[in-house]
Amino acid sequence: MTSVKNGRFCKTGAALRFRPGTPLISGSVPPLFSTLAEKLGCQAPLSFAQEPEEAFHARVRNCFPEAETASPEGYLLTADNEGIRIFSRSEAGLFYGLQTLLDRVAEDGLCELELYETPVAPERGLKLYLPPPTPEGFAEFRKIIDLAAQCKYNFIMLELGGAMEYRSHPEINEGWIEYASVMNEYPGKTLDIQNRFPWRKNSIHTENGGGRVLTQGQLSELAAYCRERYLEVVPEMPSLSHSDYLLTRHRELAERRDDPFPDTCCPSNPEYHRLLFDLLDEVIALLKPRRINIGHDEYYSIGLCPQCKGKSIRELYARDINEIAEYLRSRNVGTIMWGEKLLDSHWRDGTPIGGAACPAGKNMEALPATFPAIDAVDPSVEIFHWYWGVDRHLEENFAARGMNYCFANFNAPAFKDWSGRISAPHARGVCISNWGQTSLRTLQRNGVLYDLAYSSFLLWNPCFGSEDYPDIDRLTFRRLYRLGEPEKQDDMQVLTLCHTVQTDLRFQYFFDGFLLDEKQYYLGDHVFRSGDGAEYRFPVIFGSNISNTTTDPARKDAPDSIKDAYEFDSQYQEISFETFPERDKESRMWYYCRYLLPASCASLEYLRFEPVNALVPQVQVKSFRLGSDLPRQTPE
Repeated sequence: MTSVKNGRFCKTGAALRFRPGTPLISGSVPPLFSTLAEKLGCQAPLSFAQEPEEAFHARVRNCFPEAETASPEGYLLTADNEGIRIFSRSEAGLFYGLQTLLDRVAEDGLCELELYETPVAPERGLKLYLPPPTPEGFAEFRKIIDLAAQCKYNFIMLELGGAMEYRSHPEINEGWIEYASVMNEYPGKTLDIQNRFPWRKNSIHTENGGGRVLTQGQLSELAAYCRERYLEVVPEMPSLSHSDYLLTRHRELAERRDDPFPDTCCPSNPEYHRLLFDLLDEVIALLKPRRINIGHDEYYSIGLCPQCKGKSIRELYARDINEIAEYLRSRNVGTIMWGEKLLDSHWRDGTPIGGAACPAGKNMEALPATFPAIDAVDPSVEIFHWYWGVDRHLEENFAARGMNYCFANFNAPAFKDWSGRISAPHARGVCISNWGQTSLRTLQRNGVLYDLAYSSFLLWNPCFGSEDYPDIDRLTFRRLYRLGEPEKQDDMQVLTLCHTVQTDLRFQYFFDGFLLDEKQYYLGDHVFRSGDGAEYRFPVIFGSNISNTTTDPARKDAPDSIKDAYEFDSQYQEISFETFPERDKESRMWYYCRYLLPASCASLEYLRFEPVNALVPQVQVKSFRLGSDLPRQTPE
């Protein structure tokens, strides 16, 4: 049997039966493989074989004569009554094959199978801030990394900024802690600061590291955890712009001398590069990266200081990029940058943005054009192209100059013409971003977990395109709901409840100093009574395990939108992972969610919903049951 959801090269057959227990593993693989394989829960023989290119090519072609095997990340997965076998040219490919095996068994059970998969794009990434340096922060980080690995991503971009320990310049860390404390005084203060002055300012990232500093030892351990899961670590070191962390203790390097919170360095001051290169040397020595993102986005304070005034904007911007790229090249490190300031871009209504010249507005100074610098920038610099939703043709500016680009701040459901654009010669892949606190629940509420899972279907299944939103959306919710299942505990069992509510609460993105506080979204408790008379209370948290009855799952192509992208209800995506939505015949949305209760509880009676206060509307309950399985409804 074949189906769209299975991909182009897949054959499935009858169900397989093996004794319960631990898989019998053969092949030279790291211990992590054995740990993960235990989730299969059966004594199936499981073999891993890393093969030379020609041998792997021949093996795949024997099963699927039309298959291409160019990528070393591709794998062949077969299963029959004799056992399960995974083949690949690389250890990473074997790891991806194992992740697919676990995913398929959890969804459909173990069956006869021949499956060949290779990634649609070589770069598949997630951008994060560093977590707070606490046991809880590190645990959250590891959960997020595990999810990225389960979805077969291959790089993690970590913004370092002032949140990494710098032994050559401890004043950077001292300034960062003080600056973050000021900016995190109350929710939204960073936005207040951004909007306080008659000039444009950079967004402020004081959620990074929880406003604290990770030691080099702590960061090294997190990087090792990523690499063990075949995730390349790409450091992001904002420079030129977003340089507030450099300037708290080095105001003499600021471009705008009258800014009490400067965020942009003077590119003509050689001391700026000396400082930056000292920090880059520490990053390279610690993490040994293949490439580094040097930022350079949202460059607003331009040509203002005595050293820069009157100079060519094109040369100021391009020279700074090239000087840093050349320094990194001398260290055998590649360069990435955010690319919008190299584009002469406009919204559909003609409003200039990015690298286009912007006229002065009410209480806002004009911005000179920076896009001419694109012709002077080293073409080996990879562009993180995050203006893909402004105009789908903008990436052609990079391709015409031989520059590779990655669709960044990627939002797959909004992206138009996926198949055509990702197959363009200079398109390298995607990077999804979370611009809020590095916690699993924040990523859920920001829709990042949804993006992560949704994009993985596009990135590994060439049969899917932008037009397949309804099918991929349903698959995404099923995968995330399964991955979000509470960990099994011998003394606990799962209660699944289906409920809904109608409130006036709306979606909020948690970033720029707005941290998620679930107490603000707490509606009340479901109250149950067990057969022995004990009462159990389960919290109802809007946006986390319930949402509005009127939430709309439809995606729209609005002709009057200023964006060249699809639009959708973000409130629908924020509840993924924790809940599974289902629409009834009257178009009301219901939400399955799960709670843990003692395994000794054999019967339950639903008593009531108890709101936190009189203003909370009534939560409706449709059903509840012990267990966590969903009906098997996947598109064919």
